[in-house]
Amino acid sequence: MAASSASGAPDTGEMVLVHRLFLQEYAAAVAVIRAVAPGDTARAAVVAGHLAALGQMLTEHHLAEDELVWPRLAADPAVEAGLVARMEEQHERIADALGRLERALPAWSAGAGLDLRDEVADACTDLLPALREHLGDEERHILPLVPGRFAAAQWARLSERGRAAVPRTHRLYMLAALGEAAGTDLRDEFLGRLPGPVRLLYRLAGPRLRRRTWNRLSGGRAEDRAATA
Repeated sequence: MAASSASGAPDTGEMVLVHRLFLQEYAAAVAVIRAVAPGDTARAAVVAGHLAALGQMLTEHHLAEDELVWPRLAADPAVEAGLVARMEEQHERIADALGRLERALPAWSAGAGLDLRDEVADACTDLLPALREHLGDEERHILPLVPGRFAAAQWARLSERGRAAVPRTHRLYMLAALGEAAGTDLRDEFLGRLPGPVRLLYRLAGPRLRRRTWNRLSGGRAEDRAATA
């Protein structure tokens, strides 16, 4: 994942990239889940593993905010009283939806049944509106409050925890997915955050590994990716 500087102003732009990653991957996953043929346990296991990795990352992302961001903002009399409460309530709704999705993954991964596949796809679909609402609110209302309330090193702890939450087997894929989420508008900003060796690794292998992993997820159906881009 991208690295943040611990000097200067807090790097809130990295969180926007991470938000884009979550929305990109969960939105794309719905069609991928529904394309898994009943009984295809090999591909169900691959897709379930991808969703489990995303869930681990999203859970830690929100846990870090619960522990490091909301208490500081709640204690600030200049911050709107109901804002942090709304953020916490949104976290709870997302956790409920994510829990429903994650509870369905083991059985679907093991048996790849049609009903279980639809349960996983529906749970993923239901997660997206709550996630979009929360991430949008956070970018509009929370990130502008960060400068002046957090030192760069304090804010960088969120990035450190986020990077540590990415499963080792998924790190290069997620790095390349983050590059895709950056799009053309944030691509230079994304690359500029990467340490030199990681930037080189991304340029050499990241996009290629992402394509290869996407083919494993989607069964080689390139049109699925185009439909969710």
